[in-house]
Amino acid sequence: MHCSVAYLARWLRLGLSLPALLVGVMAPDLENPIIYVVTSGQYGRLVLHSLLGAVTLAPLLSAVLVVFAYPPVVSFLFRIDRAAAKVRCRFSWGLVGVCLAGNLSHVLIDALHHEYNPLFFPFTYSSVDALVLFNDSFLSSVVVQTTLLVLLILFVAKEARMDRKDIWKRLLVE
Repeated sequence: MHCSVAYLARWLRLGLSLPALLVGVMAPDLENPIIYVVTSGQYGRLVLHSLLGAVTLAPLLSAVLVVFAYPPVVSFLFRIDRAAAKVRCRFSWGLVGVCLAGNLSHVLIDALHHEYNPLFFPFTYSSVDALVLFNDSFLSSVVVQTTLLVLLILFVAKEARMDRKDIWKRLLVE
């Protein structure tokens, strides 16, 4: 659902790299299975879901993924011209900044509805729950996830109405 934020940001400012936005908003969740295994199930989110991780490690990881992994993966899975994808995935400090914005948006959106928010890790394992909407993680999850899903449906429908021929390119690269 975090992809909705990437599409919204692109809609507001077309010059941003869509691949960097998409990877940036999703990258913090790459840690979930690793953290879960390493902590024997005690935690599912830590490093990349903290503010420190979102501004240090996550943008670097995101930028590496955008530059090296994104073009071949979207080219293979969605039959998008690899050269066209590579153009939007060239390394720059601007791309890192877009990744950083995506990472921060992910962490802050999660802080609105998850019951465990390690925002100040590694300084503390304590959860920061002050941002959880309605002081109820279940209700806030329903509201946040529904809002993000509706946005995603609207953005995909908008692209589908334009021209279905290049929909994957528009949704993943342009």
